[in-house]
Amino acid sequence: MSFRHLVRIKSTDLEGHLPVSLGLSKISGVNRRLAQTIVRTLNISSSERVGSLTDVTIKEIESIISDPVAAGIPEWMVNRRKDRQTGDNLHITEAQLILQTKQDIERYIRIRSRRGIRHSFKLKVRGQKTRTHGKSGTTVGVSKRKR
Repeated sequence: MSFRHLVRIKSTDLEGHLPVSLGLSKISGVNRRLAQTIVRTLNISSSERVGSLTDVTIKEIESIISDPVAAGIPEWMVNRRKDRQTGDNLHITEAQLILQTKQDIERYIRIRSRRGIRHSFKLKVRGQKTRTHGKSGTTVGVSKRKR
């Protein structure tokens, strides 16, 4: 198999010169820890590059990213545990992750929870201070005094 400079995994183009664990972490929804666990699960060398992966290995990586728990990865590593609709432990990536996050924020706003109220006012949600940073909106200009 020849070296490929661009490899497509889970609808993301990855640069072929990157190490496998770093390249996998470029996929939205896959962090460094999950990427390293996938590499260890498939017995891929830590020095191997994304461009030298075979098609079979890429299919295995995609199947593990789609359902990590079935591949033996612990449940606490998935990014959506006990989903509200199904109750299952899911691992979602790419556009589905963005859509699900938006739906969660809309639900917080709809039920008027503390997080939803903070989101609706475009304030910090996670307890950060807001006196100096995180200000949005138009700035008030200073007018010069007429002489």
